[in-house]
Amino acid sequence: MTNLFRSRTDDELVAACNRDAGEEAAKAFSELYRRYRDYVLRIALRFTDDREVAAEALQEVFAYLLKQFPPPGTGLELRARLTTYLYPIAKNTTLTLLRKARRDRAPGVEPDELTAPEDPAAGEDDLDRLLRGLSPERREILGLRFIDGMSLDEIAEALGIPTGTVKSRLHHAIRELRDSQAAKEFFES
Repeated sequence: MTNLFRSRTDDELVAACNRDAGEEAAKAFSELYRRYRDYVLRIALRFTDDREVAAEALQEVFAYLLKQFPPPGTGLELRARLTTYLYPIAKNTTLTLLRKARRDRAPGVEPDELTAPEDPAAGEDDLDRLLRGLSPERREILGLRFIDGMSLDEIAEALGIPTGTVKSRLHHAIRELRDSQAAKEFFES
Protein backbone atom coordinates (compact mmCIF):
# COMPACT_ATOMS: atom_id res chain seq x y z
CA MET A 1 0.00 0.00 0.00
CA THR A 2 2.88 2.39 0.75
CA ASN A 3 4.25 2.04 -2.79
CA LEU A 4 0.81 2.98 -4.11
CA PHE A 5 1.06 6.33 -2.32
CA ARG A 6 4.65 6.91 -3.44
CA SER A 7 3.55 6.69 -7.07
CA ARG A 8 0.79 9.29 -6.63
CA THR A 9 1.28 12.90 -7.61
CA ASP A 10 1.12 15.68 -5.04
CA ASP A 11 -2.27 16.69 -6.44
CA GLU A 12 -3.59 13.18 -5.90
CA LEU A 13 -2.24 13.06 -2.35
CA VAL A 14 -3.73 16.45 -1.51
CA ALA A 15 -7.06 15.34 -2.99
CA ALA A 16 -6.98 12.20 -0.81
CA CYS A 17 -6.31 14.35 2.26
CA ASN A 18 -9.15 16.70 1.29
CA ARG A 19 -11.84 14.06 0.78
CA ASP A 20 -11.09 11.53 3.50
CA ALA A 21 -10.28 11.85 7.19
CA GLY A 22 -9.57 8.13 7.48
CA GLU A 23 -6.67 5.80 6.83
CA GLU A 24 -6.21 6.81 3.18
CA ALA A 25 -5.83 10.48 4.18
CA ALA A 26 -3.36 9.55 6.92
CA LYS A 27 -1.23 7.58 4.44
CA ALA A 28 -1.45 10.36 1.87
CA PHE A 29 -0.36 12.94 4.45
CA SER A 30 2.48 10.67 5.59
CA GLU A 31 3.69 10.52 1.99
CA LEU A 32 3.55 14.31 1.67
CA TYR A 33 5.58 14.56 4.88
CA ARG A 34 8.12 12.03 3.60
CA ARG A 35 8.51 13.94 0.33
CA TYR A 36 8.81 17.43 1.79
CA ARG A 37 10.32 17.14 5.28
CA ASP A 38 13.87 17.59 3.99
CA TYR A 39 12.79 20.55 1.87
CA VAL A 40 11.11 22.30 4.81
CA LEU A 41 14.08 21.60 7.07
CA ARG A 42 16.47 22.95 4.40
CA ILE A 43 14.41 26.14 4.12
CA ALA A 44 14.39 26.56 7.90
CA LEU A 45 18.17 26.11 8.01
CA ARG A 46 18.58 28.92 5.48
CA PHE A 47 17.20 31.30 8.06
CA THR A 48 18.77 29.89 11.23
CA ASP A 49 21.81 27.88 12.20
CA ASP A 50 19.93 26.65 15.26
CA ARG A 51 18.96 23.06 14.46
CA GLU A 52 16.45 22.98 17.32
CA VAL A 53 14.60 25.98 15.91
CA ALA A 54 14.69 24.39 12.45
CA ALA A 55 13.30 21.09 13.80
CA GLU A 56 10.55 22.96 15.64
CA ALA A 57 9.74 24.85 12.44
CA LEU A 58 9.47 21.55 10.59
CA GLN A 59 6.94 20.29 13.14
CA GLU A 60 4.93 23.50 13.08
CA VAL A 61 4.81 23.67 9.28
CA PHE A 62 3.39 20.18 8.99
CA ALA A 63 1.02 20.74 11.90
CA TYR A 64 -0.24 23.82 10.05
CA LEU A 65 -0.55 21.84 6.82
CA LEU A 66 -2.48 19.08 8.58
CA LYS A 67 -4.96 21.62 9.96
CA GLN A 68 -5.79 22.69 6.40
CA PHE A 69 -7.36 19.32 5.66
CA PRO A 70 -10.77 18.13 6.91
CA PRO A 71 -12.13 17.74 9.48
CA PRO A 72 -10.62 20.83 11.16
CA GLY A 73 -9.93 22.65 7.89
CA THR A 74 -11.87 23.05 4.68
CA GLY A 75 -9.22 21.58 2.41
CA LEU A 76 -6.28 22.73 0.36
CA GLU A 77 -6.32 23.70 -3.30
CA LEU A 78 -2.96 23.48 -5.01
CA ARG A 79 -2.58 26.15 -7.69
CA ALA A 80 1.17 25.60 -7.96
CA ARG A 81 3.74 23.09 -6.78
CA LEU A 82 3.56 22.20 -3.11
CA THR A 83 7.02 23.70 -2.57
CA THR A 84 5.62 27.07 -3.64
CA TYR A 85 2.93 26.74 -0.97
CA LEU A 86 5.30 25.45 1.74
CA TYR A 87 8.13 27.96 1.24
CA PRO A 88 6.52 31.06 2.81
CA ILE A 89 5.07 28.97 5.62
CA ALA A 90 8.49 27.47 6.41
CA LYS A 91 10.23 30.83 6.14
CA ASN A 92 7.75 32.76 8.30
CA THR A 93 7.48 29.97 10.89
CA THR A 94 11.26 29.80 11.21
CA LEU A 95 11.64 33.56 11.54
CA THR A 96 8.88 33.69 14.17
CA LEU A 97 10.46 30.88 16.17
CA LEU A 98 13.88 32.47 15.85
CA ARG A 99 12.60 35.81 17.18
CA LYS A 100 10.90 33.98 20.04
CA ALA A 101 14.08 32.03 20.84
CA ARG A 102 16.13 35.23 20.86
CA ARG A 103 13.63 36.97 23.15
CA ASP A 104 13.67 33.98 25.49
CA ARG A 105 17.48 33.99 25.63
CA ALA A 106 17.75 37.73 26.20
CA PRO A 107 14.98 38.88 28.54
CA GLY A 108 14.45 42.62 28.54
CA VAL A 109 16.15 43.09 25.17
CA GLU A 110 14.08 43.92 22.13
CA PRO A 111 14.71 41.75 19.03
CA ASP A 112 15.93 44.80 17.09
CA GLU A 113 18.59 45.40 19.76
CA LEU A 114 20.14 41.95 19.36
CA THR A 115 23.54 41.86 17.75
CA ALA A 116 24.89 39.27 15.39
CA PRO A 117 27.40 36.71 16.64
CA GLU A 118 30.96 38.00 16.70
CA ASP A 119 32.09 35.70 13.89
CA PRO A 120 29.13 34.97 11.61
CA ALA A 121 31.43 33.22 9.15
CA ALA A 122 32.64 30.61 11.67
CA GLY A 123 32.01 27.15 10.30
CA GLU A 124 30.96 28.36 6.86
CA ASP A 125 32.57 27.13 3.69
CA ASP A 126 33.73 29.59 1.03
CA LEU A 127 30.49 29.42 -0.97
CA ASP A 128 28.39 30.16 2.12
CA ARG A 129 30.62 33.13 2.92
CA LEU A 130 30.32 34.36 -0.66
CA LEU A 131 26.53 34.23 -0.58
CA ARG A 132 26.34 35.84 2.87
CA GLY A 133 27.80 38.96 1.27
CA LEU A 134 24.54 39.47 -0.63
CA SER A 135 21.45 41.13 0.75
CA PRO A 136 18.91 38.70 2.25
CA GLU A 137 16.48 39.35 -0.62
CA ARG A 138 19.06 38.52 -3.28
CA ARG A 139 20.35 35.49 -1.39
CA GLU A 140 16.78 34.24 -1.02
CA ILE A 141 16.05 34.65 -4.75
CA LEU A 142 19.22 32.76 -5.70
CA GLY A 143 18.34 29.91 -3.33
CA LEU A 144 14.81 29.59 -4.62
CA ARG A 145 15.90 29.68 -8.26
CA PHE A 146 19.09 27.62 -8.27
CA ILE A 147 18.81 25.40 -5.20
CA ASP A 148 15.07 24.76 -5.14
CA GLY A 149 14.62 24.98 -8.91
CA MET A 150 11.55 27.21 -8.74
CA SER A 151 10.43 29.08 -11.84
CA LEU A 152 10.28 32.87 -11.74
CA ASP A 153 6.49 32.75 -11.44
CA GLU A 154 6.69 30.25 -8.59
CA ILE A 155 9.18 32.44 -6.74
CA ALA A 156 6.91 35.44 -7.23
CA GLU A 157 3.96 33.52 -5.80
CA ALA A 158 5.97 32.09 -2.89
CA LEU A 159 7.26 35.53 -1.90
CA GLY A 160 4.12 37.48 -2.77
CA ILE A 161 5.96 39.86 -5.08
CA PRO A 162 5.61 40.65 -8.80
CA THR A 163 7.52 38.50 -11.30
CA GLY A 164 9.33 41.63 -12.49
CA THR A 165 10.72 42.15 -8.99
CA VAL A 166 11.94 38.55 -8.97
CA LYS A 167 13.67 39.09 -12.32
CA SER A 168 15.26 42.32 -11.11
CA ARG A 169 16.52 40.83 -7.84
CA LEU A 170 17.87 37.77 -9.63
CA HIS A 171 19.62 39.90 -12.24
CA HIS A 172 21.19 42.16 -9.59
CA ALA A 173 22.21 39.19 -7.42
CA ILE A 174 23.97 37.47 -10.30
CA ARG A 175 25.65 40.69 -11.37
CA GLU A 176 26.75 41.44 -7.80
CA LEU A 177 28.19 37.94 -7.43
CA ARG A 178 29.96 38.10 -10.78
CA ASP A 179 31.49 41.50 -10.04
CA SER A 180 32.51 40.86 -6.43
CA GLN A 181 36.13 40.45 -5.43
CA ALA A 182 35.10 37.55 -3.20
CA ALA A 183 33.69 35.71 -6.22
CA LYS A 184 36.87 36.28 -8.21
CA GLU A 185 38.91 34.89 -5.31
CA PHE A 186 36.49 31.99 -4.88
CA PHE A 187 36.73 30.90 -8.50
CA GLU A 188 40.51 31.43 -8.72
CA SER A 189 41.23 29.15 -5.76
